[in-house]
Amino acid sequence: MDTSGIASARPTPDAFVARLFEAGVGMLDVLSVYLGDRLGLYRSLAGEGPATAAQLAARASIDERYAREWLEQQAATGILEVEGGTAGDEPARFRLPSQHAGALIDPDSPYSIAPLARTIVACASVMPQLLTAYRTGGGVPWSDYGSDMIEAQGDFNRPWLLRSFGAEHLPAVPDVHDRLHADPPARVADVACGVGWAAIAIARSYPKARVDGFDLDPASIELARRNALEAGVHDRVTFDVRDAAEPAAAGQYDLAVVVEAVHDLSRPVEVLGAIRQMLGPGGTAIVADEKTADSFSAQADSVERFLYGVSITCCLPTAMTERPTAATGAVIRADTMRRYATEAGFRTVDILDLPHDFLRFYRLTP
Repeated sequence: MDTSGIASARPTPDAFVARLFEAGVGMLDVLSVYLGDRLGLYRSLAGEGPATAAQLAARASIDERYAREWLEQQAATGILEVEGGTAGDEPARFRLPSQHAGALIDPDSPYSIAPLARTIVACASVMPQLLTAYRTGGGVPWSDYGSDMIEAQGDFNRPWLLRSFGAEHLPAVPDVHDRLHADPPARVADVACGVGWAAIAIARSYPKARVDGFDLDPASIELARRNALEAGVHDRVTFDVRDAAEPAAAGQYDLAVVVEAVHDLSRPVEVLGAIRQMLGPGGTAIVADEKTADSFSAQADSVERFLYGVSITCCLPTAMTERPTAATGAVIRADTMRRYATEAGFRTVDILDLPHDFLRFYRLTP
């Protein structure tokens, strides 16, 4: 058998090292975006116009030397544009191109990417705890990842939830859409609601519906309440630190939604079982979770690589903080979701044909 083609296709050490070097450069770019996001530097450049290092430092209340180095790095890596600054000219002025602005400063933009930087920084911040967890089989509590992770998770989903969930996705499920518009007012449970964008999206699109959001993280609930107030839907949306399995919730809801949370749960079957109990006659659950491949394969695409990356640094460790645990991780296959839902007592599990690059939508019927 001729194996020359196989041998020539193998990556060389040079190619492998070059790949990791470029990944490292990209990582440093992401960290620079985190600085620009958290310090308000992009917002200043977008809102107040191009700036020299001295001007940006004054606007953002940061040190001028740091401002100059950050601005030059941003221009060197192609995020900012620069004019002047050569010998004999005025100091260099840096501008944020309009094609980059939405991705960096608008949390409602479909191109919003700043949450990625917050996610990576949050994962890096718990590396000592992760080393211990890997050695002991323990976990890392969600709270240890801090406000960066809480906000990032919400902001990742915010654009599509506010743009599409109530305006396109739910209307594509006719009986659910009709019930949300009907009388008596429908009751909706947003389980593991995080910072509340799914609940807010439903309330915006369906003025008659009443939405209750549940989460066990107090910091997320505090932010969800603030978001609902700012969105003007706080009179129709409530958020509470509570367990979906509370007996008082049984049979009370026409719709339950779970957005990108089942894979994080230590005991997903129990939670899905509690959701089934929450639903009244004719009720249904809609679950959005990761759009993975049907099975594992090496040399996966960039989406799968991203999901594995957040799984090994966040999703799996948070699920490992409790025992027993399903230890699902972010790479949740469709067959796994079907199994969890079936074991939880749902009669049917349908995959909905709804557009999204990263998420798959399931309808669970008791």
